[in-house]
Parts: sequence; structure tokens; C-alpha cells
Amino acid sequence: MDTVNETCDDTTLTKARWCLVNELGRQGVNALANARTGPLTFPTYAVAAGDGTYLISEETHVEKQIPFRFECRTIRVDQSGRVLLDTMTLGIEDGFGCLLDDGRVAILRRTKWELLLTGPTGESIQRIELARFSKRIPRFATWTIRGTFLIVFYNRSFDLDIIEVDLQGRLLWYLPRGAGSLGIAGSVQLLPSDHVLVADPFRHRVVELDREGNVVRQYGQDDHPSAVESRLSSPTSGMEMVDGRIVVADTRNHRVMIIDSEDSARPLPVQEGMLCDPTYVQPTHRGTYLICDTGNSRVLEVDETGHPIWSYGASQVGHRCLSYPRSVDILAADHYLVADTAHDRVVDFTGGRIVPKPFHGDPPLFWPRCVRILPSGSLLIADARNRRIVEVSPDGEALHQLTAFGGREGAPFHDPHDVQMLSNGHLLVTDSTRDIIVEVDWDGHAYAVIGENDGIDLDDPHSAQQLDDGSVLISDTGHHRILLVAANGKLVREWKDLKSAVGCYRFHLPRYAEVCEDGTLAIADTGNNRVLAATLDGEFLWEFCRVPGSTHPFLSQPRWVRLINRDEAVICDHFHHRVVHVKRERDSNSGN
Repeated sequence: MDTVNETCDDTTLTKARWCLVNELGRQGVNALANARTGPLTFPTYAVAAGDGTYLISEETHVEKQIPFRFECRTIRVDQSGRVLLDTMTLGIEDGFGCLLDDGRVAILRRTKWELLLTGPTGESIQRIELARFSKRIPRFATWTIRGTFLIVFYNRSFDLDIIEVDLQGRLLWYLPRGAGSLGIAGSVQLLPSDHVLVADPFRHRVVELDREGNVVRQYGQDDHPSAVESRLSSPTSGMEMVDGRIVVADTRNHRVMIIDSEDSARPLPVQEGMLCDPTYVQPTHRGTYLICDTGNSRVLEVDETGHPIWSYGASQVGHRCLSYPRSVDILAADHYLVADTAHDRVVDFTGGRIVPKPFHGDPPLFWPRCVRILPSGSLLIADARNRRIVEVSPDGEALHQLTAFGGREGAPFHDPHDVQMLSNGHLLVTDSTRDIIVEVDWDGHAYAVIGENDGIDLDDPHSAQQLDDGSVLISDTGHHRILLVAANGKLVREWKDLKSAVGCYRFHLPRYAEVCEDGTLAIADTGNNRVLAATLDGEFLWEFCRVPGSTHPFLSQPRWVRLINRDEAVICDHFHHRVVHVKRERDSNSGN
């Protein structure tokens, strides 16, 4: 088996190594005839220049998982893949590029609050200072049809500025504060109408704004992502083409959408499973589409039929058969039960084969975040975006359904993330949006509620597990902590970090925690891209963040971990759309 040393920072005193037992979710290899191999990790901007070259910008150090990173890199490559310009070699580690009509490149420096106009070899020939326009972090710049720049600044969602400046750095326009209720601007484009087209991945829409910030056209429904053709899911770019159609990188639906003037949409017909988290799409002067196929670490050029004609980046790309898996259980050797969340289904992985579990209920599953198998063989599912808990028989019939708690006039569930069947037949439900954990029966009677008028404040809890003594282990995600609450509702313990002889492991948005049969505590420390293990006394045992023998060597926002024993785990690697099964081999002289 492939192995890797245990530590993620090469400072651990523990003598152990990790072995990859299984990797689920990426099958085979898609080989392209015109692929050009190059070092590319997380491309988010790509444009074809008139001279046949390509300008590509990418986020770097994504394994650190800082929500909005400073580090980025811009390269220019020819059709053979030869690198003509690399901002890293110029000593610029925060440079996001933008191509001008005349072929010049502007480099936005995020940490310097400046826009550099460069010469043919990347030398700076002009500087536009940006700090006087916004104190928020500059993210990217776009060249407009008026020969100006649109520049986007933001620190967090709903906290952004968009400005227009000319080549002399004079402010021409800025978006009125709060206009359009924008969450995040993933892309901006100045239209011939003088309106601005904005892709808003936070609110799952693409909007056309007038200069006063009024929404004059919209595609996608505010805050309601879906894979149906009238909806979007975290669209990261939207561009109007010369014929008036709009092309959208519908990121979390792994597709590119073409929207006509009547708002009728169709997907670009690329091979199913070929794209993974596309974050940017640009129509070229050749009539093709240049796509940042970000989840596959490449830039892909396809024609109108979706046929690939050129690519740059990763040389080996597996066929993606899972989409944002949120839970996993191992039922037997090489037999896994997975909530294939963004595909709106539950699947079995057996002997390398994926088999969807049947479901004949109405409505069908919509974003199932958790599935657990019951002793009867039925499935217990947190069907999140249908706001319900459902029990499903082995042949797919809905046996029970629960949408509210508290009796006939009960409170509806908003977004159940986790559910467990307790030994008394009750359900333990984690409703993330309501910020509560509730013990409830199938009639909706609530026996206990944590997080509601009980002195325990929860923020976006993602998981809850009842232990043998009746206490409840909670991942209180928004507060960056793990809680243990006694059966009487009193707080017993709070963990915000783990300490060891080599350092402190502070949590960031932990989304899952559980105690396995031998008493080991496992934590999916999502925001830090790692899984941690400890004793219930808080003694650090190990950290896992590097995946041996994989084309994706690190975790990206793991959301779930199931411990088989202290040294073996199955992990939902959420943003890599896979499940990894790993085993820790300890040195016989090691105490851990």
C-alpha cells in the first residue's frame, strides 16, 4: 500500500505512517489527446489571447484553507504548454492577472492594494494604487469593453466593494453599498448596456445590475441552489457573449450553462463526470469555451459540442462519480454506504462498484447530508433541503417521515445535518440552521432540546452523538468547538483545541465529531483540512491531512469521519468529491 509519514508539518514525535486502503469517488483516468501537462492546482481565471497564448490565474496554498486567500499565481502559456510568464518567478506571490485587449497583462497584488500594468516579460511599467478606494481586500480585476477596470474587493460575504477605474487610476464609478444584496462577487463584466453582470456564488445566482445597483435581470433563485436547469448552485462566473447569451460556470453542479435571452438554459454538452467544480468559463474569439476545471486542477478548452480540444494542468484526471459526499459508513470489508449529497442520492460502494439505493418517496431526496443504516436494514436519512428526516426500507419505500417537532403546532426543521436512532427508538436530530439538537420521536414529540433556552448557545451545529451514559457529543461548528453535554442538559466539557508535546491543534469550523467503541474521539476539523484523534481526556493522538498514493495528496474540507478503530478511519473528503479509507501503522516502540 502507498504510505505517507503521519505528520502534516514534519514536527511530530509520533513514529507512524498512514496507508491508503481505499479511495472512492474517482474512477479510471480521462486522457485527452491535446493535454499539456503543467504545475496547476486551483485555476480560477483563464482567457485566450489573440496571439494564441493563454493567461491563467490560480489560487495557491489551498491546503491551508483560509476562506479567502492572499496567495495566487498568474502564468502565460503557449499552445504547447510552455510557460512564458510566471509571477512567482518575479517574486510576486499575490498576483492575480487580467488580460487587456492589446495583449498586455495587469497584475492585481492583493497584499499591496495595487494594480500593476506589465510589459512583455512581466516588468512593471505602471502602478495604480487601490487603498484609497477600499480597505477591503482586492480580489480580482476585469478589463472592460470601455477600456477600464472593474475591481472587486471583499473580506467576507455581504461585505464587498466593486469599483470602476480608468488606466490613470481615476475612480469612475462604485457600486452603492448594499446594492443588489450581493453575497460575493465571483465575476464581474461590464455589458454594452452599461449594466454590470455579477456571478454571486453565495446566493446561487447571476444578476445584471444597473449603475444604481438595481437588479434588472436574474438567473437562479436567491438562496435556493438546485441542479434543475432553472437553478444554479454556487455559480462562480457569468459572461455575456457577443450574441447576448450568457455562459455560466455552475460550480457545484459541475457544469457550464448557456442561458439565452428568454432565460431558457441548457448545459454545455461535455461528457458526464468530466468537469469538477468549474469556477470560470470564458468564450474565446475562436468560438470555443475556455473552462477552469478547478476540481481537476486544469484549464480545459472545448468546442460548442463539448468536445475537448486543448487542456493545461493535471495529466491524470479521474472520472468523478460522487459529488460533495457528506457521510459514510463502512458496512463490511470493501462495502461502504455514502450520502452522495449533491447527486441527491444514497449509494453503496461494493467491490469498487457504485450502486444507488432505491427511493420511491415523493418528493425525491434533495441534498441528503447524512445516512445511517438501522438494525432492520432500513436507512435513516437527514434529507436536508427537503427539511425532513425519513426512514427508507431496503426496497426504497418511505416508512416514516418527520418534518417538525413539538406536537401538532410544532416547529419545522430547517436544515437537518445529522440524525441518529437512539436505543429507546427516539431520533437525535441536528438542525444546523435552527442551531439546536433535539431528541424527538416519529410523532414529533420533543423530549429534549439543546441550544434553545437552556444556557447552551450553539452556532451552526453539524453533528451530535449520544454516548453510553446519555451525554451528547456535539460539533458546535460556528463556535469552533466540540461540546459534551450531560443527560441533564448541563455542559460537561468544551474542547476548542488539542495540545501535544509538539504543538497546539486549534479547531476551525469542525463539522463532525464522534467517539468510537474503544473511546477514541475523532474530529473532522474541516476548516483546517484535517482529521484529529484524541482521548476523551483531551490527550492528542494523531493528525491526518495527507493522502498517500493519490493525485489529490491533501484533504479539502473533510466533513465526516468514521473510526473503525483508533488507527483506521473512513473520511468524506468533501471538496475532493471522494471517500478515503486510511490506516495508521504504528512503530512498535511508539506509545501512541
